[in-house]
Amino acid sequence: MASFSWTECNLSADCPNLVSMAIRFEETAKLLRELAKDGFQLQATEGSRHIVHPNVKTFESWGFIEDRNVEQLNKTIA
Repeated sequence: MASFSWTECNLSADCPNLVSMAIRFEETAKLLRELAKDGFQLQATEGSRHIVHPNVKTFESWGFIEDRNVEQLNKTIA
């Protein structure tokens, strides 16, 4: 199953204020909802979390690269 790690410890590290943090979290929530709608799931393993999808073609269609300490997303959410 194709997967990538999800860590949010730096999600808002570059945000200078609360408004920019809120915007970042809203954008992230929208992305996570879109992933869920497309069949992605969250899998917890040994204290870490991975976003997984059983269909590699769907996984790759989003621009993700399977987890090898590299995460990438090319698709933008309008």
